[in-house]
Amino acid sequence: MSTSSLLKSEVFGLFDHEDEVLRRAACFLDEHPEDLPGLQATARDLFQAFQQSAREQKRLMRAGDRQQEQLRMIGQELREKSILLEEQTRHLRILNTELAHEVETRKTLEVELRILATTDPLTGAYNRRRLLELGEYECLREARNRRGMSLLALDIDHFKRVNDSHGHGVGDETLVRFVQACSSCLRAMDTLGRSGGEEFAVLLPETVLADASEVAERMRGAVERCVMNAALDTFRVTVSIGVAQLREGESFEALMARADLLLYGAKDAGRNRVHAGQ
Repeated sequence: MSTSSLLKSEVFGLFDHEDEVLRRAACFLDEHPEDLPGLQATARDLFQAFQQSAREQKRLMRAGDRQQEQLRMIGQELREKSILLEEQTRHLRILNTELAHEVETRKTLEVELRILATTDPLTGAYNRRRLLELGEYECLREARNRRGMSLLALDIDHFKRVNDSHGHGVGDETLVRFVQACSSCLRAMDTLGRSGGEEFAVLLPETVLADASEVAERMRGAVERCVMNAALDTFRVTVSIGVAQLREGESFEALMARADLLLYGAKDAGRNRVHAGQ
């Protein structure tokens, strides 16, 4: 077999079976030295080059395999991190939703607590504490503006008879209807508060005594016209009202005391009436 035939027969298997190719080539050269003078050294150099090339190819393939494995591992790590990131993002969304809900709940609770702290739970009118706070504020404002400020002291006439005759449930409903009737006569700037039991008070900013007396009379009429419902019949209630205007330098507590005295005067005069005084 010629060298050319040997090379052609092994060209496709050189790197797959290089040891066998080299062995057969060496044997050929040993057996025919006289036919190929000078070729032996060249062929050996060529085969050594091929052998080195094969080793380099294997090295590169192994390096490529390692890189492929590294890339696979990196890809797997990236996928795992992506899954973890998605899970963390989902968890954060849930936490944000829960936080928003918690903030909204706290806001609602704050509003409810503020309402509980300032209003009468039965009638919705301001409680005595809030009434005193607003009264002191209006006194300070009146000291600056000097436009007049009046206070109404109200008491439902013979309210105890309502509870005794119809029960406390009807009595509570009567208080609610009473507040509704009084509120219908007031402006947005006015303040209705429950000072205790069946006693109420109304703050009238920027209102002089004569105008406050007119408001009180309208409220008295609204209450008198209001029909209350009991289990077996209907009934009506009346209200007595004392009206006082704030004096210069007077405290709100002193104004309340004067309005109460005027209220008692209305009761002593026969109830269901308005009693005003300076």
